[in-house]
Amino acid sequence: MIRKNMGRLDRALRLITGVALIPVGLFALGGSHGDAAGLAVAAFALMPLATSAVGFCPGYVPLGVSTLRREPTSAPDQVPAEGGKVPVQ
Repeated sequence: MIRKNMGRLDRALRLITGVALIPVGLFALGGSHGDAAGLAVAAFALMPLATSAVGFCPGYVPLGVSTLRREPTSAPDQVPAEGGKVPVQ
């Protein structure tokens, strides 16, 4: 299974970009009439849509990039006092 490397904002921006590029390619650039540039833009729009849906960008792997925020795995240094509140220092 692939490990996700895209955060929520990254995925949302890719979704918006992909959804916006499809009508641009098909209608504004003439892809629906067979124009190669329009078809190329519409086809390119599938890449951000797919990476957004999966949450994994293969281009991030060689660069070591991840926009996904990971939850801390270790316990906090301070132990909550009675009542569940962490004392302020």
